Order: sequence, then structure tokens, then C-alpha cells
Amino acid sequence: VSTQSTGYYITNNLRMIEFDSFNLLLKAKSKDFVKKICHESMKENETCSKDTLDVITAKLECSEPETKTLLDSLREFISKIVQENTASPEEIHCLFPEDFHKNLASLLTKIIVELLPVWRQEIAESQVSLPKLSSFSWSVSTQQESSNPLCYLNLNIKDKSGTQSVNAHLSKESLASLVSGLKQIKTQITQLTS
Repeated sequence: VSTQSTGYYITNNLRMIEFDSFNLLLKAKSKDFVKKICHESMKENETCSKDTLDVITAKLECSEPETKTLLDSLREFISKIVQENTASPEEIHCLFPEDFHKNLASLLTKIIVELLPVWRQEIAESQVSLPKLSSFSWSVSTQQESSNPLCYLNLNIKDKSGTQSVNAHLSKESLASLVSGLKQIKTQITQLTS
């Protein structure tokens, strides 16, 4: 990781943060607009809408490529802070080059500290995860047409979209197979954890 006096910052993954592009934020009419720009830079799909891009470009009185460079550099800078679990204002402030505009560094630091929990939550929610079993219930009954008892199994599965219910009807044989498989899984997990 190195900071150069040219206003560029090379991250560990070889992406470049152009700190000079941050100077466009000095043209913003309010601190809230700077905050909005920071928030837009961290949108999940990594690109803000054309309308938002046009508004930022017009309000900062710059070209669209300059706005895109600003948003890309802000995203890269903020992502670095999130990934490295940087949290204190002092740690964040130290990431700016020595010759960076002090008041702008202070404002960006304040905004990042304020929005960091939101960004961390958004990143955590956007990550792929497997569904989790939240609860289950079962019952055994016999059907009138058949003398074979069935196990009715209701699984409540929780994932990003909410909780879903999965129902299964198991015969004595399929229940025995399921129990046998679960015992094998339990044995393997026990061996791995001991």
C-alpha cells in the first residue's frame, strides 16, 4: 500500500484511488450533498442511475467522466475502510495523503464514520448465505385408505427473503433413511470438532 504525492493511492488489490478527484466535493453546496454522493458511491450495483449521475455532474459543475472517477474512487476508498474494519476517525483520517485538503478530509471522515454501520449492514445482507432451519414440527398419523403410518414433517426455513415452510410426508422407510443420514452427518461433525 502506498500513497504518492500525485494524489493516487494504490490499494492492495491494485485498484487506484484518485484522491485528486475528491477535490470536486469542494464544489458541493452543502455537507448533506457530499454525504449523498458518498452514499451513492456505495450503491450495491456499483453504478448509480443516469439521472443521479447527471444531477451530481451538474451540481459539481464537472464532466461525467470526472463524476464517474470521483464515485469509483470514493467506492474504492470506502470499501477499503469497510474491508479492513477501520472504525476510528483517527484511523480513517490517516488514510488520506498528507497534502490532502484538511477540512475535506475531516468532513469525509465524519461522513464515513456516520455511514459505516449502514454500509457494513448492506454488505452483510448482500452476501450469499445458505438458508437456515429456524424451527420444525412433526406428527404421525395413519391414513384411512392405508394402514401404513406417515410422518408429517414441517420445516421452517429462514433465508434473505424471509421464512418459508417446507412440508414432507415420510413413510417408515424414508424416515429411517433420513434418520440414518442425519446420524452419519452428526458423526462426521463430531469427528471434525473433536
